[in-house]
Amino acid sequence: MRFVSYVRVGGHDPHDRMMGVVLDDMVAPLAPIDAFYENLSGLRQRAAGMSEGEIPLTDLTLAPPVPRDAKIICAAINYAKHGVESKLPTPSFPNLFARWASELVVDGAQIPVPVVEPHGLDWEVELAAIVGATTIDADEKTAAENVFGYTVANDVSGRAAQLQSATLSTGQWALGKNVDKSCPIGSFIVTADAISVTDLKLETIVDGHVMQHGTTADMVFSVPHLIAFTSRHVTLRPGDVILTGTPDGVGIGRNPRVYMKPGALLTSWVEGIGSITNKIVDSTHRR
Repeated sequence: MRFVSYVRVGGHDPHDRMMGVVLDDMVAPLAPIDAFYENLSGLRQRAAGMSEGEIPLTDLTLAPPVPRDAKIICAAINYAKHGVESKLPTPSFPNLFARWASELVVDGAQIPVPVVEPHGLDWEVELAAIVGATTIDADEKTAAENVFGYTVANDVSGRAAQLQSATLSTGQWALGKNVDKSCPIGSFIVTADAISVTDLKLETIVDGHVMQHGTTADMVFSVPHLIAFTSRHVTLRPGDVILTGTPDGVGIGRNPRVYMKPGALLTSWVEGIGSITNKIVDSTHRR
């Protein structure tokens, strides 16, 4: 099945999110986003029995497909070649950091470059896994069973902030990885039972040029491994997101380095799931 999150028809608050099931080119509404994840199994069963939608896909205003309080857990250096280009070793266990859910944006949204990133922003296309059940101290089998579905995301990064943090012995990635409106994510979720993610192609395209081209087969740690490991440290709940890492080809790994400046067009694509496109704009759009 395929689900989509959108702003409630007639709603004015962009956080007034609904979830619906996609039926051809129509959508059948199911529930507000929080209620959807609170009763995920029941509403999935209801969706499976539906045959007709009510709202044309083209009429939707898309929204992030997770609750506003969702945890966004990201895996760093989960593709070995990305570690090589970043001059960082392949981790022996998942190297995780957090993003703020408030920075999630959807297809068509603008991503502003803050003034503290004078060279622009970097790209990192990723497969995003959406958790579908409360997960604590899980083994990999249980972790795999607890995946609701998958979408596409891009871990757009502020490298100036990251490089500045590297001068500290303690380090920090929070600022460079949480630039305002810097995490585009697909509004459509393909359920885990409808797709195998062991060998999916994924790409970043900037202004029509393919900058990243990889496959999930090259992940260091699989999706179940990432979820199981995370669940030993923090409880994962329905709607939480695991960003599973990016392949090589990022801007900071090039010689000379290449970043996205205002006016650039960023497309993030994962095979079998779809693509999202976002325009890079100047810092005045942070407001």
